Amino acid sequence: MKKILVACGTGMATSTMISEKIRNIMEEAGVDCTITQCILSEIRSNAANVDVVVTSMKIDEEYGVPVLLGTAFLTGMNEEETKNKLLEILSE
Repeated sequence: MKKILVACGTGMATSTMISEKIRNIMEEAGVDCTITQCILSEIRSNAANVDVVVTSMKIDEEYGVPVLLGTAFLTGMNEEETKNKLLEILSE
């Protein structure tokens, strides 16, 4: 089972929207996953046991796992490219 952490500024609306989009993508791809949400400042304490962190804004910190900018899941711009990158990360 793949573990995905979705983080945004407040851990509420934006991360929920991104999480729902990711959940649909994973279901379509047949990938079993769990998705957890948090605020950006909580990434470090939540990233230890996840396969990827998806954020609502660009961050430059390293967490020992891949970090993917997920704004495409909100705007629709470059969504296919971001979806493919997410699936590629999870297939490694």
